Amino acid sequence: MATHVGTICGALKRFTRPHSSNWVSKKKGFCCKMSTESPSLTHTITLPNKPNEPVHIVAASGVSHSDFWSAVESSLFKQWLHNLQTENGVLADGTMTLRQVLVQGVDMFGKRIGFLKFKADIFYKETGKKIPGIVFARGPAVAVLILLESDGETYAVLTEQARVPVGRIILELPAGMLDDNKGDFVGTAVCEVEEEIGIKLNVEDMVDLTAFLDSKTGCRFFPSGVCF
Repeated sequence: MATHVGTICGALKRFTRPHSSNWVSKKKGFCCKMSTESPSLTHTITLPNKPNEPVHIVAASGVSHSDFWSAVESSLFKQWLHNLQTENGVLADGTMTLRQVLVQGVDMFGKRIGFLKFKADIFYKETGKKIPGIVFARGPAVAVLILLESDGETYAVLTEQARVPVGRIILELPAGMLDDNKGDFVGTAVCEVEEEIGIKLNVEDMVDLTAFLDSKTGCRFFPSGVCF
């Protein structure tokens, strides 16, 4: 949207007091701009189990129109909303309510969302107390644990990576994010192992350990969430 700018020009009188008892007035021209910023991007939804509790989704300053809608329509964000309402979800027992979600940052990896940061305003209905709600979400990813046995000893194969967030070069398991939302964890695992440590694996020989998880989680492993 275009920004409408109005310009107001006028004259400002500035009074200075010299050493004498006489006052001298001087005129100095000035010009100021008054701008009307574009309104924030907003979107209102209602959760299936909370039809009378609208949720306002708002874009923080600096979040573009395309990034905002990519976040709102992403499977990552929709899965989070779904989790809130599951049997063990935060909103399941009706004691808390979600009022607003502030989308603060979106990092796109090509056409898909790599990282999504937002703040959820969730309150206890009875006391009005707000619970911690800063969320840093990432797309589906896979990590591979490779164990090698030699002379009665067991070794784990790690890869050395430069990790800017911690400011260090660290050892870690071969890992990577999925290229899409189709959930090909095994195929991604094989590719990451070959790219990072040079070992070629056959898809047929791999065992997807997430397949043994409870079906209620969608057969996915959820790491512990971090709140601030």
